[in-house]
Parts: sequence; C-alpha cells; structure tokens
Amino acid sequence: MNTGLTSLAKITEITVIYPFSGMEYLYSAVAGAFFVFFIARQIMMEKEVHEELLDHTSEALPAPAE
Repeated sequence: MNTGLTSLAKITEITVIYPFSGMEYLYSAVAGAFFVFFIARQIMMEKEVHEELLDHTSEALPAPAE
C-alpha cells in the first residue's frame, strides 16, 4: 500500500488522511449510549429471570449471601 508520501518535510500541508474525521466525538457518544443501554437491559432481563426462578420455588430460599 502506497500513501504517496516520500518525506515528512511538508507535514503541515498534510490534511486529513481518513474519511469522516472530526466525528470521533459522535461515534464515542453513540458507543457510550449503546453500552449504557445494553448494560441496563441486561440487568433488567437478569432480574426478571431471577424473580421468575424465585416465584417457582416451593418455599422462599435465602439469598446466597445470607
């Protein structure tokens, strides 16, 4: 792969070298929002399953920490 650069003498004249530059903050915000949503949804689903398991037992069992 050839970039076309032969020396770094005119480094200040080089502009962006990849597409969509300047959008890193947007991508980071989207990734962060997805992460928070994903973790919150996982916690909700695990809580539902845990509650369902507790409801189907014949007697109330103590929590593992007790």
